[in-house]
Amino acid sequence: MTPPDLSRLFSPRSIAVLGASASIDKLGGQVFARLAASFRGELIAINPGESDIAGRTSVPSVEALPHPVDLLIALAPGERLVEAIERCPEGRVGFLLAIPSGFGEVAHEGPDLQHRLAAAARRAGLRVVGPNCVGLLNGTIGLNASIIPLMPPGGAAGLGVATQSGGFGMALAMYAADSGMNVSCFCDVGNTVDISLADCLAHLAGDPATGVIGLYVESVRDLPSFMATLTKAAKAKPVVVCPLARTPSGQAASLAHVGISADGARLAGSLPGEAIVVYSGLDLLHVARALLWQGRPLRGQRLAIVTGTGGIGTEIADLAEEQGMTIPRFSPKLTAAIAQHLPVYAASANPVDLTPVWRDYPRLYPIVMAEIAASGEADLIAVSITDVPTTWPDLAQSLARSVPTLGLPVAVYWASRDADVVNMAALNAAQIPTYRATRELALALGALARHGAATGGHAA
Repeated sequence: MTPPDLSRLFSPRSIAVLGASASIDKLGGQVFARLAASFRGELIAINPGESDIAGRTSVPSVEALPHPVDLLIALAPGERLVEAIERCPEGRVGFLLAIPSGFGEVAHEGPDLQHRLAAAARRAGLRVVGPNCVGLLNGTIGLNASIIPLMPPGGAAGLGVATQSGGFGMALAMYAADSGMNVSCFCDVGNTVDISLADCLAHLAGDPATGVIGLYVESVRDLPSFMATLTKAAKAKPVVVCPLARTPSGQAASLAHVGISADGARLAGSLPGEAIVVYSGLDLLHVARALLWQGRPLRGQRLAIVTGTGGIGTEIADLAEEQGMTIPRFSPKLTAAIAQHLPVYAASANPVDLTPVWRDYPRLYPIVMAEIAASGEADLIAVSITDVPTTWPDLAQSLARSVPTLGLPVAVYWASRDADVVNMAALNAAQIPTYRATRELALALGALARHGAATGGHAA
């Protein structure tokens, strides 16, 4: 089946908001105010009791819309929403973004309301996202058609996400804002009464602004269609999948959340080899950031480790091998090249341990990494910065200047107090993924290595 064209969903020319309000104390006022401040197309408020809303055209009902609109954002609750769509003239609305909950995920009248909503949408010739969702974002045009208050940074080479979790959308926005990671598109399909995860996935696969696709998945109605779309998408660009509801408890929780039976273990076992599988939302974001910022052609999966403490170097080596990477023994030539820059009591093997020369780190880290990159004996580099050196802004700035010249993917473990996290800013600004846990570092680098292997040594 050919997926629907979602271009006017993600890039609408006209939007109407059912339940818009002039009061910023109401959700309808907050959503409409954000749209009024940023959306460049035509914006229409629908509210029978208010005529002056943010200086925009206001009409009393959906049928009173002066002309067809690409997107109708619905904030009115269950019965009011269904009745509005039942009265909607055919062809008046292209897409309905149904945000309210209280449909198929709840007992008693919920499933009937959802059935009525789906039937009314079909009669009106419109496509539905939701219900029970937070909405969508398009970072390339600054569109926040959601109840997420924070708009993440957007632009080319961003992360595009399809999910059934509004909470993950909130987390995505905060993570992206804190790290500086671009978000191209985000869509929460909620109860998936119509538009599916596979439909959004197909759109993201063809979206030139989406560099990496993230899927935070609870349940899939049509598994064969989803898998076919995923396999095709993963050949075009990296796809990071977090399958939820892998246990009986998770399945029960998912059924209560979106009203669809879920089997995450079956989904995880069916994923194509090109997909990058993770098991938490935070891991999805960590891995996606590494792929966006450091994804490039790889010769192999050989990891070099440059550390400021031997124990952490050992820990990273263990975690890296468990992620499928190898920690090669450096050749005598490379060992000697590194040793010439270090005191005789420093370790110039792999991992390279710079512990004795803390005060010279801003100069030595770049020199050692350059020797490794020039040798051809490593495909990726893990850097560990711990304790006192994390308090030095000049160390992060030195790495930020030097890493882009190496030609190898690099990720950093930054073991600092919360007060010194600010010194990571230079690394994030240089698009060097930096993590505060060794497991996160190893997971991100392992994903880079596996993606390189799966694509035959070529970045997507």
